[in-house]
Amino acid sequence: MKFSILIIFSVSLSILLGCSKETEETHIFILMGQSNMAGYGELLPKDKILVNKVFMIPTIATEPYAWQPASHPLHNRLSSDRFGLGLPFAKEYLKSHPNVTIKLIPVAWGGAAIDDLNKGTKTYNDAVKKALFAENEGIIKGVLWHQGESDTVNEELANSYEDKLHQLIIDLRSDLNKPKLAFIVGNLAEFYGTGKDHNSKERLKKIDQVKKALRDLPTKVEYTGFAESSDCKSIDHHMVHFDRESYILLGKRYAQEFENLINK
Repeated sequence: MKFSILIIFSVSLSILLGCSKETEETHIFILMGQSNMAGYGELLPKDKILVNKVFMIPTIATEPYAWQPASHPLHNRLSSDRFGLGLPFAKEYLKSHPNVTIKLIPVAWGGAAIDDLNKGTKTYNDAVKKALFAENEGIIKGVLWHQGESDTVNEELANSYEDKLHQLIIDLRSDLNKPKLAFIVGNLAEFYGTGKDHNSKERLKKIDQVKKALRDLPTKVEYTGFAESSDCKSIDHHMVHFDRESYILLGKRYAQEFENLINK
C-alpha cells in the first residue's frame, strides 16, 4: 500500500514539475533595420539597469555566442549607444506573457539601406546565424523591423523597396524554417520629410512611397503587422529620429501588433 502511494506521489510530482517547465518558455525576437531600430533617444542613467527576464546577444559578438542580461543600449556599434524601442517592446510583451523569458538579437545598422540588410549581406547572415544558435534555447517568435529612410534617396531605391522587403521576409522564413514567422514593421516618422534636409517635393514623393510599402505589408504578406508612428516626436533637427518617449510608445505598439497577429 505504501509503495502504491509512493508511485502515485512520484507520478503526480513529475506531472506538476513538467507542467511548470512547459509554462516557462523562452521567446526570441530579432531586431532589424537602421538607426531608428538601433535607437537614437536620450539615454538616462536608469536605462543602464538590467531588465528582469530579458537577455541579449551583443550586436558585435564573436562565437561562441553568450547571452547577457539586457539593458540600454541594445546595439553597440556606430552611434547606436542610445535608447531604442527593443526593451520597451520586451517590457510590454512580458505583461501579456509573464511566464516567458525574452531573448533579443539586435542586428540593426544605422544608415543601412535594405540592400545592406537583405539575403547574402553580412548583417543578414549575422542575424540568421545568431537566430539558429538561439533556437537551441527557445522559440523564434518574430522579427521587429524599422527601416526605410535610406531607401528614399532616389527613385530606383524607392520603386524597388516593396519587392525587396517582401523577398527579405520570404528569405528569413525559409532560412529559419519558420514559414509563419511574425514580421512587424514600423512606419517611418510622420515628421520625416519636414526637416530642411529632406523636404523637397521629389523626396517627399519617395518617402510616401516607402511608407505605403510598409503600411500595405499586412494586406500583401501573411503573418505581418504594421505599427503606426503617429504622435511621435523627433530628437534631432534633421527630423529623422524619434525621441525617447516616442521609442517607448513605438515599443508598446510593436507589442500590440504582435498580439493582434497571434490572436487572429
